[in-house]
Amino acid sequence: MLLDGGARADARDSLLRETALHKAVRSNAIDNVAALLAWVGRRRNPSDLVRVADIQGNTALHKAAAIASTDLAVWNLLLPADIALEALKKTNVDGLTVLQVAQKAQNSVAQTVLRAYDAHVSGY
Repeated sequence: MLLDGGARADARDSLLRETALHKAVRSNAIDNVAALLAWVGRRRNPSDLVRVADIQGNTALHKAAAIASTDLAVWNLLLPADIALEALKKTNVDGLTVLQVAQKAQNSVAQTVLRAYDAHVSGY
């Protein structure tokens, strides 16, 4: 993997300022999402990478919420137990949280996962 050769997991492209994680989520590339988070997890908290926003203020969570075809496995990888609830409340440049992006995209899987995660973390 390029990361083993010294590439930065949080490096961003010059156009949209997306990381490899943004692109892997957008492509629904489960193996790539898993590999990126596992690699980062060996060096620091993987939720640090999940929280990185692109030029529109979208995190990997926002990207997953916007795509109805996002596999449930991607959500399981993106929502580790230690991710701060604030990451889900973070808004993009349109003022939308991750759940609001899912609602706008009519992504019922994302809405269900996010509500369940919020209830679990909040203790409801």
